[in-house]
Amino acid sequence: MLKKILIMISISMCSYTAYADEASDKAAIEAAVYDYFHGQGEASHERLFRAFAAEHTTMVGVTKGDDGQDNIRSWKDMTTVLNAWASNENPAGGDRDGEIISMNMVDGRLAVVLFRSTNRFFDALTLSKINDEWKIVGKAFVLQ
Repeated sequence: MLKKILIMISISMCSYTAYADEASDKAAIEAAVYDYFHGQGEASHERLFRAFAAEHTTMVGVTKGDDGQDNIRSWKDMTTVLNAWASNENPAGGDRDGEIISMNMVDGRLAVVLFRSTNRFFDALTLSKINDEWKIVGKAFVLQ
């Protein structure tokens, strides 16, 4: 009987640990996403570079060309983009509205987040856990 109780306690502890790890990962993913969002709104170099694995991140977006047609643009290295966002002399500020629409995590090391940024665009963000730190490694967006 004691053996069964100890087994049940061990199983419960493992389940609790796994749940706590998942909750911790979700909070860290959310923090990275909001560092990106608010970092852009505040023109914060620190927050933007904390959110992204900048030199390895690729961004792809569907934008409107001068002729009104959809165009696909890509940026192969986010370092230049993040520096430009951080040097914005008139950032939007903290009154912007954004939200995580969905978050899916796989294997505790990969996550995909769909994010709505104000009424301007939707992001699909890919994050990876790198040395116990969640970083955005891919960004795709479409204008609203």
